[in-house]
Amino acid sequence: MRKSRRMCYACIRSIFGLLNGLIWIVGGGVIGVAIWLRISYNGYVSLLPQHELLSLDSVVLMSGTVLFVAAFLGCSGAWFKSSCLLISYFILVAMLCGAELVCGILGFMYSETFSVSLQQELLTGIQTHYNTSEHYAGITLAWNHIQHQLSCCGVHHYEDWFNISAWPGDSRVPHSCCIPSFQYMDGILAKYCSSALEMITIFAKDCGQLEEVSMWFPSGCYQKVQIWFKERLYLVGIIGFFIAFIQLLGLVSSMILFCGTRRRAGFKTYKAVKSQSAVL
Repeated sequence: MRKSRRMCYACIRSIFGLLNGLIWIVGGGVIGVAIWLRISYNGYVSLLPQHELLSLDSVVLMSGTVLFVAAFLGCSGAWFKSSCLLISYFILVAMLCGAELVCGILGFMYSETFSVSLQQELLTGIQTHYNTSEHYAGITLAWNHIQHQLSCCGVHHYEDWFNISAWPGDSRVPHSCCIPSFQYMDGILAKYCSSALEMITIFAKDCGQLEEVSMWFPSGCYQKVQIWFKERLYLVGIIGFFIAFIQLLGLVSSMILFCGTRRRAGFKTYKAVKSQSAVL
């Protein structure tokens, strides 16, 4: 019986240590990616300049740090059989699970409020920061990339780009809002031009400056992103279930190892006291 317990304890310890060792390596890699994003694409990975902590590099850095610290505590606790490190791991993962649960509940309860606030923040980024200075160049690149990839324009529709700080008084859109067939105008100018002079004038502009709405994507990007997520909702569920399973496995395993370590430490203390009493 005691031998089977020892084998079970050794098996749990090995799996727990190996799993946390792998997560520790992954966490280090995630931190490296975050630092690379910060250095190479400083400011280019955020659509919300008013909340820089929500930029992609900041979120990746925080996630990587949590993974790295938690996995280090778990791996070290299992390797050195340290009850202090194991209970620290348990508390950290339990707090993380609690925070995830609270965020999930609040997100479900206030989803409409969050959605409205997010849309307003995105509109503010377009209206006040797009293409205004080098400091906000990342917003320009991010919006251009998203609009080109998702075939959308603006947050709700193309009118979101009218009269922004980058071109006050102009009802125009960025070039990334142009439908691909209109991005290169040389093959279709005859349809819109009645004279050679007008053709030369159009050549001096891109289709975003022509105020011809039929050349622009009609749908907003917020709606396109919502559709994209809904189509992949099952993947979000699978990832969430996998993360929850790993966290639950970590909590149970760390508590088993913690109790086993404390029991062994207590047994060794008892034997030492008994030996001293026998000598006396």
